[in-house]
Amino acid sequence: MENEENNILCPICGNRITNNPKDNVFQIESIDSDFRIHTTQDDLLDDWLLICHNCYYIDHDFSIVPDNLNEVKNYIESTDYLTNFTDNNPTTYDLFENYLKILNVKESSAFLLADCNLRIAWLYDDNNLPDKANEYRENAIQYFGRTLLESKKSNKNRSMLYYYIAELSRRKGEFGRAKKALKNLDKSIEEISKLFEFQKKLIEDENSSNVKLPKGVKSYETLS
Repeated sequence: MENEENNILCPICGNRITNNPKDNVFQIESIDSDFRIHTTQDDLLDDWLLICHNCYYIDHDFSIVPDNLNEVKNYIESTDYLTNFTDNNPTTYDLFENYLKILNVKESSAFLLADCNLRIAWLYDDNNLPDKANEYRENAIQYFGRTLLESKKSNKNRSMLYYYIAELSRRKGEFGRAKKALKNLDKSIEEISKLFEFQKKLIEDENSSNVKLPKGVKSYETLS
């Protein structure tokens, strides 16, 4: 109990959990054009989600209690959910797939749904399954588009959402849609202007590959 202050309770069953992923500290090695962070430690995807080994609830931050707690609890306790786990050591892919289902039950924001779909696309990239990766990129594009409609955003945040749409469209080889989305960036913001020029060159070259953000271009991502 001497480390009690570092523990947190599962919001579904009250089981004591340690090592909340949102509190992880890491050293950045590089950042991809879609803002995937690579560190000098392990792959962040493997540690980004946490599962309660008592009730199998999954989340990135266990300190946040779902607004519709009873509905989420009923789903977590349902046979439909529990049969997804053959043991208490699911793969990273299993965690994200079930986390995505939980997000839908929680009626989470479009941005969180876009975030999760993008991360699943990264998992498929890692497993050399480009068609499946692009399927989830398309899902992310649609949810980033919905995010633009959910509430009023600052010019920088709107620009970042359009940047995501442009970047993910480019990765899918849809350069026309990428170019159209990129036109919505506010180039009067210095950091956004740098991202615009960076992405514009990739689209003009019809480059659909994964590339690193150049040095000097700051990351305004909120995914990690």
